This record gives sequence, C-alpha cells and structure tokens, in this order.
Amino acid sequence: MSSQAVPTRLALLFSVICGVTTANAYYAQPLLDRIAQDLHASTAGVSLLVTTGQVGTALGLLFIVPAADIVRRQNLLTALFVTNTLALAGSAAAPNAPTLAVLAVFVGIGAVAIPVISAYAATLADDASRGRVLGVIMGGVLFGILMSRTVASLIAAAGGWRAVYIVAAILMAAATVVVRTTIHGDQPALRKRYLAQVGSVLAQFRRSSIMRSRCAIGACVMAAFTAFWTSVTFLLAGPPFEYSQIGIGLFALSGVAGALMASGGGRLIDRYRHWRWQSSGVALAVLAVSFGILASGRSSIVLLVLGALVMDAAIQAVHVTNQSVVYEVDQQARARIASGYMTSFAIGGVAGSYVSAQAFEATGWYGACWAGAGFAVLGLAVWLFGSGGERAAQRSLVEARLEAAAR
Repeated sequence: MSSQAVPTRLALLFSVICGVTTANAYYAQPLLDRIAQDLHASTAGVSLLVTTGQVGTALGLLFIVPAADIVRRQNLLTALFVTNTLALAGSAAAPNAPTLAVLAVFVGIGAVAIPVISAYAATLADDASRGRVLGVIMGGVLFGILMSRTVASLIAAAGGWRAVYIVAAILMAAATVVVRTTIHGDQPALRKRYLAQVGSVLAQFRRSSIMRSRCAIGACVMAAFTAFWTSVTFLLAGPPFEYSQIGIGLFALSGVAGALMASGGGRLIDRYRHWRWQSSGVALAVLAVSFGILASGRSSIVLLVLGALVMDAAIQAVHVTNQSVVYEVDQQARARIASGYMTSFAIGGVAGSYVSAQAFEATGWYGACWAGAGFAVLGLAVWLFGSGGERAAQRSLVEARLEAAAR
C-alpha cells in the first residue's frame, strides 16, 4: 500500500473511533469508590479492574496485533469491536467485583484495536504527514481517556455505574458498523504464518536498540499516567475534598488540554524530526516535576489541576514522539512494531495502577505521587543512558540536513 497525504477527515474519524474505544478501559476509574460500595469490595479489590484491563490489553497486543500484517484489518477490527461490545454489556450485569475484573480483561483485549488503526494510518501516511496523522489519532486516544472519566461520572450520577457500561456497549456497536463501512480494500501486507509473525515481534526488540529504548520509555510514562489517575479518585472522594461523582468527573476535564495539544505537537515533530531525542528528555523531566506539583495539591484543587495539565501534556509529547520514532524502524513491520511498543505501554499501565493502589492504601496520596515520580525518573534514566542508537541516527539526520542546506 503506497504512502500518501491522509485527509484530515479520515484522520479525525480514526481519532474518534480510537477515543471511543480507549475510553472503555478507563470508565471504571472515577467509579471505583461507588463500585466498591455497591459490590462491598475493598479499595485494592476494585482497583484490580484497572490492572486486569491492562493485562488484557497486554495479551491482545502481544498475540492479536501482530496478525494485522497477515489478515484483513477490517475483519480483525470487527472481531475486536464485537468482543468489546459483549464484554461491556456483560459488565453492566456483573454481580460482583471478581466477575467485573474478568470482564475487564476482555475489554482490554478489545482496546488493542487502537494500535491496529494507528499502524494502518501510519502505513497510509507519507513521511511528511505521519506525525500529524499520529498526533490527531493520539489526541483522540488521550481525549477519550480523559473524557471517559467525566462522561462516566455524569452518567453514573444519573443512572448508576451500570448505566455507564450500557452506554459504552452501544457506542462500540456503532463503531463496529463504522469500521465495516469505512475500511475497504485493505489487503494483508505479508504472507506469513501466525506463530512466526508473533515471534517476529521479539525480533524487532533484538534487532533495534531504538525500539528497546523507546518501548522502555513508553512503559515508564504510561506507568506514571496510571499511577496518578488510579489514585486521584480516592483522594477526591475523601477529605478534604469529598467530591461527588459529578465533581470527580469534572476534575478529569483538567487533562483535556493535553489531548488538544496532540495534533499541534505532531506537526512540530514532523518539522523538527532532528530534535526528537532532546524534546523527549525535556518532556520526561517536566513529567517528573509535575508529580511534585501534584503532591503539593494534597489539599489544593488548583495545584491538582495545574499538575494534571502539566503531566498529561508531557506524557502526550513523549508518546507521540515515541511512535514517530519507532514506526520508522521498519516500514514493512508496523503492526509488529505497534504490538511491541503498545505491549510495553500496557505493561507500564499494569505496573503503575498496581503500585499506585498499593502505595495509596499504605501511605496515602504522597505515596502515590512518589510512585508516579519514580516511574518518570526511571524513564528519564532510560532516555539518558539507553538511547545511544537513536542519538547516532539523529546525528546522521542532522548531518544530512546540513549537507542539503549547503547545496
């Protein structure tokens, strides 16, 4: 399939589909306190909804996304969306927390439609527009994550937490129809056996130091992200805030600005490709600092909002840059690259939600913030000491630009 300038309309459609899909994995976060009360479960017990959802995503990324290079994407996406629809409908009727946690695994598996769509869009786009297209799509992803909390809170306030899953199932059924009518004529990029295709995901890690370092950085930023959003619900529900379900949902709007920055950030990445390594380091440092602001917001909603804005913008900057870099590693293996990168991303999410929930239960808000800051600092260490291959590639890119300018 030849690369081209992807129409903005198509990029926006992909963005909306990805936003609706990714929201499914995060509807539970602002509802954890209410679900715990309704199902008579502990804080750590209902937090497993986030963790098991990320486990499902990791499994899907490792074993399903690689198939996007060897089967028709239309059929694969349809299967994933149907899985999501059924799992969400089942969640609406779940009798207890363990059942809800098991269904969250299948919701997580369905969410791997996002890297399938991202890899497809990256294949359609040419080098001059790939960052813009990925930025628009990732903006939709982050927008879906953040708006999911507000939407879930508003729906739960009106009809209870089960109504959230009913609405989500209806949206995914609609997305299934859209995918079936939008993606036409896509043919498998490779003729390869499934097991060999899955095994080749690991080969991408072995062959490319850039892939290894960027995947490690992606895992760290996702861990920091989930460390914050898993714990902040319990902070806001308790003293001194004691927010209602609607109040908790409205707080989630504080991070929407980060999503709105994504498209513009993607354009900057296209223009200044030779500065991607340096910009990633700056964004990771800003991410670490944001948790200091968040920790100071233990009793100040203004500082919490400010910290969330800074954190989400920094994570989005790193995530879009990561994808811009790794999709250039091998143009014939973008689904496998998406599988490897997003698997590491999901593993980071599992670690962040688990560590944060344990830290919050043991030491409160400050412990959760220390956990998030620790993941950010770890990502910064990987950027500083583990990116030799990328720095060498960047020097070559800069030299080529200078030679072209000299002519």
